[in-house]
Amino acid sequence: MLFYRDVQKLFGGHLKVADYFEHLASSASFVPCVSLSDNSRMDASNPWFGKRSVEYLPANYDYVFLAGMDWRDYLAVDHPPNQPVINLIQHVRHADPAEDVYQYLTQRAIRICVSQQVADAIQQTEKVKGPVFTIPNGVDLPDLSLEKSYDVIILGVKQPGLSREIHEQLTVSGEKVVLVSEQVPRDLLFEYLAASRVAILLPNVTEGFYLPALEAMKYCDLVIVPDCVGNRDFCKDNQNCLMPEYNLEAILASAAQAKHLLQNEHVLTVFKREMGETLRAHNLAKERQAFLEIMANVKKLWAM
Repeated sequence: MLFYRDVQKLFGGHLKVADYFEHLASSASFVPCVSLSDNSRMDASNPWFGKRSVEYLPANYDYVFLAGMDWRDYLAVDHPPNQPVINLIQHVRHADPAEDVYQYLTQRAIRICVSQQVADAIQQTEKVKGPVFTIPNGVDLPDLSLEKSYDVIILGVKQPGLSREIHEQLTVSGEKVVLVSEQVPRDLLFEYLAASRVAILLPNVTEGFYLPALEAMKYCDLVIVPDCVGNRDFCKDNQNCLMPEYNLEAILASAAQAKHLLQNEHVLTVFKREMGETLRAHNLAKERQAFLEIMANVKKLWAM
């Protein structure tokens, strides 16, 4: 199977495609290969760093794996007219006619959506050709044991303005806060999370899944994250996180609530138990099994 990636900057979408590459590599039935664009970064921030990049010749392969705008490059080169395509859909924006990826829903493919919300969104367009599956994102995270040096971490890369407002308000109130408003290496982000009691996460207004919520549940005592559509299946308000309305006042109110909850050992234990259950339900082994089950039936699925 041929993968294609243009890794000019490390995004979560690249990491998930890399997970699917490794899932396939773990199988004795398939051999994944990757073609990296000439513009791709060739350093440790690239998940395929150190792997051989092949020329992008889909016609030389039995299957292709596409995500996001990979369709553009695939359709621009020679490929067999009935070549099976596995298409990973990572955002509800694929169902928005104003988005550049919307046009590709009419291309035949076996589609894998990272959340049920994504699957529902694209199917409601009535444009999709081919079967649609949902495999919730999985993640395996390292165990870290660090002293809690921060009261709050704000993950504001996607909302820098709002994150600075929250940081200012919490700092004035005496909280020790670490603000992450630009991308940092993942291992450093995990250390920041592990050293923080409360995580305030600021996703895009809509997401396909929003993996940082799981990462925060792994390392922090409490997680605050607004609804962003794709997190509805695994983020449960007042069970494994707090889900305020997406505005400054509501988020600050949740921060105050979290400060109070931290004083209640019984409530905190319940939250931590629920976060642990959520993490156990979203691991890479389950994701891999579900994907390889699809691949075991790929010929039959394509012939449907």
